[in-house]
Amino acid sequence: MRAQVTNAGSVRPGDSVGSDGGFVVIDRVRRAQGRKPASGENLHLLTASGDVIKIRSDEPVRVLRRA
Repeated sequence: MRAQVTNAGSVRPGDSVGSDGGFVVIDRVRRAQGRKPASGENLHLLTASGDVIKIRSDEPVRVLRRA
């Protein structure tokens, strides 16, 4: 299975996202609350272990899609 490069806004629960030299499975995707940015939006990607990855929806990420 090969990693794809895509915008963070297209990440879905169950996908694996490249982080710190490895991949972590995303359990939930949540929109950040608060002030809206000029472009894109702020996302919180919650992992199965309880960690939170904060990223903008228009930033590129490496993704392994779930089967």
